[in-house]
Amino acid sequence: MILNQLVLHNVGTFAGRHVIDLTPPSTSRPIVLVGGLNGAGKTTILESIQLALYGSLAHASGRRNGSYDNYLRGLVHRGVPTSEGAAIELTFTAHQEGMQHKYWIRRSWKSSGASIREILLVSVDDRHNQALTSTWSEHVETFLPRGIAGLFFFDGEQIEALADLERSRQVLSSALAALLGLDLVERLTTDLAVLKRRHRGEQVPDSLRQAVEEKKQLVTAHRQREEAATEAEAARRTELERSQKLFHEATEAYRAAGGDLLDQRETAESTAAMVRAGLARCEDEIRHELTETSPLLQLGGLLEQLGEQVRVEAAAQRDILLVEAFSVRDDTLLQKLTDAKVKASTLTAVEQFLGDDRETRRSSADIEQIVGYPDPVALEGLLALTLPEARTRLQSAVDRRAMFKAEREQAERVLAAIPDPEAMAPLNARREETRDLLYRAEAAYAVATELLNSARTDRARAHDAYETTLDKAAHANLAADDDRRLVEHVGRVRATLENLRVAATRRHLERISHLVMEALGMLLRKENLITDVQIDPETHAVALTGVDGQSLPAKNLSAGERQLLAVALLWGLARAAGQPLPVVIDTPLGRLDGTHREHLLERYFPQASHQVILLSTDTEIDEEAYERIAPRVGRAYHLKFDAATNASYVVDGYFWSE
Repeated sequence: MILNQLVLHNVGTFAGRHVIDLTPPSTSRPIVLVGGLNGAGKTTILESIQLALYGSLAHASGRRNGSYDNYLRGLVHRGVPTSEGAAIELTFTAHQEGMQHKYWIRRSWKSSGASIREILLVSVDDRHNQALTSTWSEHVETFLPRGIAGLFFFDGEQIEALADLERSRQVLSSALAALLGLDLVERLTTDLAVLKRRHRGEQVPDSLRQAVEEKKQLVTAHRQREEAATEAEAARRTELERSQKLFHEATEAYRAAGGDLLDQRETAESTAAMVRAGLARCEDEIRHELTETSPLLQLGGLLEQLGEQVRVEAAAQRDILLVEAFSVRDDTLLQKLTDAKVKASTLTAVEQFLGDDRETRRSSADIEQIVGYPDPVALEGLLALTLPEARTRLQSAVDRRAMFKAEREQAERVLAAIPDPEAMAPLNARREETRDLLYRAEAAYAVATELLNSARTDRARAHDAYETTLDKAAHANLAADDDRRLVEHVGRVRATLENLRVAATRRHLERISHLVMEALGMLLRKENLITDVQIDPETHAVALTGVDGQSLPAKNLSAGERQLLAVALLWGLARAAGQPLPVVIDTPLGRLDGTHREHLLERYFPQASHQVILLSTDTEIDEEAYERIAPRVGRAYHLKFDAATNASYVVDGYFWSE
């Protein structure tokens, strides 16, 4: 099946006639991408396709809270005369009995007083077919059963619902029943129960009929109470989901305006104060150093020259003393050598050496005393130890001062970026208001759920009491063996049908679980996170097995991983259907992180079907995500909302590819 064209006339936010070509240009580019901001009409496209196909039997969306007439009336574009109304046209190609046929459906409606008049037209191969028009609700089941439509037409909210494995049981139950044909078994079981109850009721004599009737009326009363509680619970759930959405939007608006920074204001101010204090301490340390020997560092080479001059002068003073001391010593030495009758040549050589040495020292001592520094050792200590240590301490303090200044500038930038609390007050008040609404909605939903569970329990008890009364009356008053056998055989047949349902489900669940595991393997970032998926054939509960072979509770998965599990369930069930049907997804990416988004973009969307229609905002499939799937995109549209006309219109190209 291929969806070829969708025409919207005065539907939702679309005023006038708008034509959207949905046929992929090639099998290698199966994706039709429709982008638009919230409120531009993406959900309207999804609902319009389902409405065209199924009419009043279409899957009820979150915007359909009342009757079908009120739903149609709400779909008519505001400002359009009631006499003009709205219309949806859907053209698609489907194979029937080995032949390809082109279908055209037009569903139009307009107000006629207090009611809505709806007109359905169906054409096959460009020829109007009145017989098919009158039986369309039955004929559409032959190529797209309504029971499995949810596997191919769904939105992000449906994925989030499936991500809760407790809430997913009902979806899995209805999908499996439609896939395996078990809805016929369930209807037959119900018919047998009605037959048995009717037969037993007819056999009750007048003496017991009153008791049976009282139990029946009690069952009816409790069933009505349960239905009312179910409607109330659904309404409270809708209010809860709406409150959750409003709170999320208010929170995101508060964060986008800098609310997170405002919440961290005390921390930022404390950090800035600590940095300023550190900078002040560092500057005090520098001032202290400058009151000591550090200023001498500015003299640089002068101190080195001073040290050298002091050393030269000290050496000269030392030589003067040595010359005086050596004169006496040399005379004594020469006298001793003379007394020892040393050779005259040797004595002359020694005398010459000693004289030259004294003369050399006398010459080196003959310099001008410029400095006259009294303590050369102290000066050497100053140059070798004190000044280098002062230089190290001062440099360290200067470096830390530069670091503190950089941290102070960063802290001041953070403080400057914090918005004014008064300017944020309306957004904060809106957030608190929606938070209160959410709390009240959660409390109301909890009360409605409790009342519904109580009503179900009471109805079950009343039903059991009614069944018990019927059994007693029937077994006490059955006059013929044929009647008794009929009642017994009906019970056996119902038990057999139940065993058949479980056996048939178990037989196919292994293949479905395998398909779901294949989908998970392609979607999950942690490829070994889930090693097995099992669906209980009786309760339809989903059980996961981790890499260690132990049961893996769904609560241990992240929100993104649970959403991918929901997508894998939908994908596996859709593949199990074995029918080449298009896939239409509204708000497909939800709150997934980067890697999970990449897996959906690269592994699911291009392979989900031969035709995949994505309805997305610019934040879900952003510019980077668009670049990833662009090679697989056959057509792209942008829904733009014109505030002047209060209507949306369709242009070719996505947000960044127009």
